[in-house]
Amino acid sequence: MGEKKGFTLIEMLLVILIIGILINIFLPHFSLFQERAKRTQIKNNMQVLQKALMAWAADHSGEFPLPDIVGEVLDPEGPLAYYFPGGNPANEDNIGNFPINPYTGLRYNSEYEDLFYGGNYVFENYGDNAKTWAGDTTCPYLKWASDEAISGQIAVGVYFDTITYAVIQYGIAGWGRCFLDSLNYPLYEVTPLAKDPFDKRYWKFYILHN
Repeated sequence: MGEKKGFTLIEMLLVILIIGILINIFLPHFSLFQERAKRTQIKNNMQVLQKALMAWAADHSGEFPLPDIVGEVLDPEGPLAYYFPGGNPANEDNIGNFPINPYTGLRYNSEYEDLFYGGNYVFENYGDNAKTWAGDTTCPYLKWASDEAISGQIAVGVYFDTITYAVIQYGIAGWGRCFLDSLNYPLYEVTPLAKDPFDKRYWKFYILHN
């Protein structure tokens, strides 16, 4: 019977080389897939927040909560929390659950400040919340770029009625992966007509608003 031969050194090196090439080919695509999945989750989280705001308004004469009531950094056990999934505004023991930030794996504002309401996010004019085209120099979301943003954060901009000071309009923005020392903009899509994907004139921010 012949002896069983193992891999030679050259064959082993060849296998390692092939594996390395395959990793270099597929790893970037895998990372891109992961990022897209997380951004989709951010959009879903934005919808959860929007539903909570609309439910609040239904119970409060069509007005949305004031930052003074719910906090500029939303409290997971604050008054708006009762309107999140699992919550019941009629029962103080039934606090709803904030969604989970896919980048941290934690519920929003449970450890990091990554869910904001009003505060630095205030619209100056009626209707500004619907200006999502970055090619419009008056688009407010251009000013929301930050080098201190946390990956996956969500912010709600509000507009106050000039007479009653009630919050009557909102705009919800979310962020994807953020980088230190870089201006991180809210999620946006690039029009197919763009020759340069970094040309802001071809950006449209993904915003939920009333």
